[in-house]
Amino acid sequence: MKMNPLELITTTSEQITPTLLNYEIGSDIESVLYHLIKKLKGEYEEFVIISFQDAYVSISKYLDSIYKDTSEVFKDSYLISINPFLEERLNPDFVTKTKDAEIIVGRISRNLGIKSNTLFLVLGLDLYGVKYPDELITIIPAIVRVLSTGKNNNILFMFNVKIFSDNIVEVMNSFALNVFKFGIEVKGNEIKRKLTVIRSPLVEYNLRSWYYTIAPSKIIFSSISGDLGL
Repeated sequence: MKMNPLELITTTSEQITPTLLNYEIGSDIESVLYHLIKKLKGEYEEFVIISFQDAYVSISKYLDSIYKDTSEVFKDSYLISINPFLEERLNPDFVTKTKDAEIIVGRISRNLGIKSNTLFLVLGLDLYGVKYPDELITIIPAIVRVLSTGKNNNILFMFNVKIFSDNIVEVMNSFALNVFKFGIEVKGNEIKRKLTVIRSPLVEYNLRSWYYTIAPSKIIFSSISGDLGL
């Protein structure tokens, strides 16, 4: 049975976790995230957003300019802000300001306790890594370990692969059980957005790619076999 690529991400993230969404600027990963959260959120008792360096407020502003129901999709979330400035205006549920990876993870762990049946969204690790590159390798496995402690959790990470070396990207990939890459492909005078499945438990889909376009109410994926609308 053929599976819509967004359904593939949804299904695999529910099956095993964590899921890593690698992206390039221009891939419109924010719109993908909007549709993904819209599909997943209702399946879990709680929705926790962990935002580094004001990543959540930036994504929210972008989505607000496109979708009228962004606040509805992301409402009732528990917001943890790491090193915020602009995000403090949103009155986060928990704030911590430090560059130290072990302290950050320890404070997140104490604040959350052990969560089960929770959807976690981790934003801005790439921004944190640019500012504190020596801390990035420490925080990745630590935060995965803490968020994976409970049962039936789903962890989604977003990570901009274009601002780091291949070695850093490979380290990030190694701690994810699902890896999806959202990029840009230039063919002549045409620029296309492209999704590639790097790793998933549905091995028949691994290394398959789709082009996609962002429509007002859906994402349209296209492959050799034709269009698959969401």
